Amino acid sequence: MSSVTENILEARNISKSFGGVKALTDVSLSVRKGEVHAVIGENGAGKTTLMNIVGGIIKQDKGVLLFKGQNVVFNSPGEAFKEGISTIHQELTMLPHLNVMENIFMGQMQKFNISRGLIINHHRLVKSAEEALKLLDMSMDLTKEVRELSISEQQQIEILKALSGEAQLIIMDEPNSSLTDIETRHLFKIIEKLKNRGISIIYVSHKIDEVIRIADRITVLRDGRNTETIEKNKATTSKLFNLMAGRDLKENFLKANNSRQEVLLSLKSASGKGFSGISFNLFRGEVLGFYGLVGSGRSELACALYGQEILTTGTIEIDNKPVKINSPAEALKKGIAMVPENRKEQGLFMEQSVLFNMTISHLRNISHYNFFIRSSLEKKIINEYLELLHIKVDKIDRPISNLSGGNQQKVILARNLMVCPRILILDEPTHGIDVGAKEEIHALIGQLTSRGIGIIMISSEMPEILSVSDRIVVMHEGKQVGILSREDATEEKLIAYATGYGHDIL
Repeated sequence: MSSVTENILEARNISKSFGGVKALTDVSLSVRKGEVHAVIGENGAGKTTLMNIVGGIIKQDKGVLLFKGQNVVFNSPGEAFKEGISTIHQELTMLPHLNVMENIFMGQMQKFNISRGLIINHHRLVKSAEEALKLLDMSMDLTKEVRELSISEQQQIEILKALSGEAQLIIMDEPNSSLTDIETRHLFKIIEKLKNRGISIIYVSHKIDEVIRIADRITVLRDGRNTETIEKNKATTSKLFNLMAGRDLKENFLKANNSRQEVLLSLKSASGKGFSGISFNLFRGEVLGFYGLVGSGRSELACALYGQEILTTGTIEIDNKPVKINSPAEALKKGIAMVPENRKEQGLFMEQSVLFNMTISHLRNISHYNFFIRSSLEKKIINEYLELLHIKVDKIDRPISNLSGGNQQKVILARNLMVCPRILILDEPTHGIDVGAKEEIHALIGQLTSRGIGIIMISSEMPEILSVSDRIVVMHEGKQVGILSREDATEEKLIAYATGYGHDIL
């Protein structure tokens, strides 16, 4: 079979620069009809830039695009959409106050016009929407406003929108970054149905384990260049990591902590906003993982421990002594620090510098009389943490918005470590960061626990929760439904408990 007939898309020798900085250099990509082709790489590898070129958002400086064997130049996403290329972005493009049906056919209403375009044929519109749902065996209330739907359901609407435009190639950019494991499995089933209909998928991700599951072929980018395209049957975690990061994957970065002698924190029959009846001990040097679906109450519990929410019943003990924590300031005084779930909205001052974001909680210790900043001491401490956490930044007065997601996360970690916590709460600590930064954060967790710091880690990534945690608390609808040791925990058990069926495996 010739490349023209086999490949629905060919990007040949694509190069792109922004302000003199090369984002892509001589990158090539071919996608076959009916193929799931993953494009992976660390943050900054050029994945999104390449997809923006294919999807018509930006133009390449050099190189050519062939779609269905024809040389194409797209001046807008609309032009790409008309030709059969649809992009589902990480940040979904729904109009929240419109209903499901209106969002599916957004920009295509002219197909349903009657009476010289003044009236919409509502019956035909509904029928077309129902047919789109039927294609993928979906069930959804077409009249429901999108703002009432989950992220997973909104993503399904984006897929239906692509199908309504007769897309032959769908680009999915980090499609499961906000999905639970169960929602991700459902997404993979939908992708399989699209593939069976002959639709090609470009699946952009930095999650190695999932691309091995879903992709037929995998193209790896590093520093804006191709490293290799490999078939699924030749892909391994270690090989892909090496291609992405240029170094070998460090396996078994944490050892299970079995001592459990000194209790740092004890929660007894605690209830609050979004959770009730929670009891557990956190031991010195332990990683206590928390797993559950969205809405299970994990983040709400973390906020209560950090003083952002108030316990309505129950007690918190630190070193076997009851304590009251009514604010983050009180939590910090008692040795509790927290890295929040949403770093941009809850953890960072995005318009401020790296320096400001790292030291804002540490000003008392680097100032004279709580007023004059000791610049030399400030820079000394900053440089120590930049080196410790391998934070990549050329100047500390740069806006933190210029940093990658992984480096932003490490800045928040540095700020929390500066206050020398005994208990560290990590809410989705590796969400949205690349595999290299994730490995570094996991290694840091290991270092912290070896120093005796107790860590409460909330994660929706099952491989992470299973490999990093010493014990795992599973929550369902605000309640604690199980505590599993590292040795006893499996994917099947976690899903069963998290969905309310833990009693079926006892």
